Amino acid sequence: MISREQAVQIGRLSGVDQYIFVAPRGNIIAQDIQNPDKTAELVLSCGQNSLTLAKNKFQSLVFSKKNEPFFFIFPVGNCYLGVIKSKNVDAATLTDNIINFLKEI
Repeated sequence: MISREQAVQIGRLSGVDQYIFVAPRGNIIAQDIQNPDKTAELVLSCGQNSLTLAKNKFQSLVFSKKNEPFFFIFPVGNCYLGVIKSKNVDAATLTDNIINFLKEI
């Protein structure tokens, strides 16, 4: 499992506006996000349901709504990372930054 110290480093990556790391039972490992309890439920539910739908582990999910920031979910071991994208970074750059960071830990 990812340590809290490693999880907090996500907030320093270019393109990350807010983030939350959620353990398999819904416990929050680290977060810097509005409404962390509601967001933890969303991240866990979407992550687990995506694993059910995918034959292999997924790399990322992206949710977007008109006039809302992009919201990403990444699997990290048996945990999930939820990220809200900063406005000045494109989605592909953010995804690459996070996937590369996760490979290093």
